[in-house]
Amino acid sequence: MRNAVIARDTVAQAAAQSILAEEGTAVDMALAGLLAGAARASSASLLGAAGVLLAGPGMGLHFIDGRARAPGIGTVRPKSVESPGDATRAAVPGLLECVLATHARFGSLPLSVITKAAIAAIRESGPDAATKQRLAVLEQFHRTGIAVLERVGVLRAILESVGPVAAGTFTVDDLAPRAAPVVSPIPCTDGSHEVAVPPRYRARPSAHAPEALPAIGVESLVVADMHGVIVTAAWLVAPPAIALPEVPGLALAALLPVPRKGVPRWRPGTPLPSPLPLAICRAAGRAWAGLGVSGHGDVVTLRDEAITARLANVGIACSLGEGGSAVSRDAVALWMIRDAAGDNVEASMTSLG
Repeated sequence: MRNAVIARDTVAQAAAQSILAEEGTAVDMALAGLLAGAARASSASLLGAAGVLLAGPGMGLHFIDGRARAPGIGTVRPKSVESPGDATRAAVPGLLECVLATHARFGSLPLSVITKAAIAAIRESGPDAATKQRLAVLEQFHRTGIAVLERVGVLRAILESVGPVAAGTFTVDDLAPRAAPVVSPIPCTDGSHEVAVPPRYRARPSAHAPEALPAIGVESLVVADMHGVIVTAAWLVAPPAIALPEVPGLALAALLPVPRKGVPRWRPGTPLPSPLPLAICRAAGRAWAGLGVSGHGDVVTLRDEAITARLANVGIACSLGEGGSAVSRDAVALWMIRDAAGDNVEASMTSLG
């Protein structure tokens, strides 16, 4: 087996596997799976956050940062009230921008082929009415890119629901198109081995630091192809902060903490340090293993513990993270490991819950 994909979400896995018939790369497979998984996960996941970590010959090692951001650029945010509504937890989406940036730089197949694979997998799963409504975004995504949010009325609906007129925090500047950044992951080396994880984006301890983000569910997938490329991707299964009545089936993701009087809030435009529990192991510059964690709770700590334990089994001493309580519900580690010759890959799930 020289091409493989593994995900806890069976629809995401089916979408990624269907790309094999189109002779797509691991990047194409991962994007199809990410779109399918996010579109069906919840009403808010498609307008949520995601990240893609990849490595392989001719590609190097990169992380595409699709984290959501705090709203409120260019305006004075309303003061915290005694009983804030769920809408105050809404964050500016980043997932679709992540998909576009990954495809533009590393994709092989046309975006239309990738979105069609995602749509087909969702339809074959017997989607509910809300999920079918979200397919309208995917059906136009390959033609219009991020402008699809304007075409289907999402941007207008956001401003009318949580914009200045509605006494909300979202502004036109928050929703302006932007490219998801492609950044260098954090390498943790031990001898000839390297474990790369997304940047942790930890703020320096401060008396005026904003409150920690709430725990959010995460789904991941891991893909390897015949060219030696390994891709890991994760998307947040976020609860809705506020539904968008004009766009049925879609909602803004509740990723921010509830604002409290006297507690500093996240600065407008700041990327939120959402949990993206991904990792790629390399030796002599060659990717040989990929990991993604699916679960709820302290999934980043679970990722670090899973890597440390797995590498210890093969005699590699590598300790990640700072320990702490790794509370999770039904968490699994998704592993993709290449053999020494690089011809075959082994996919496995390890329960962490």
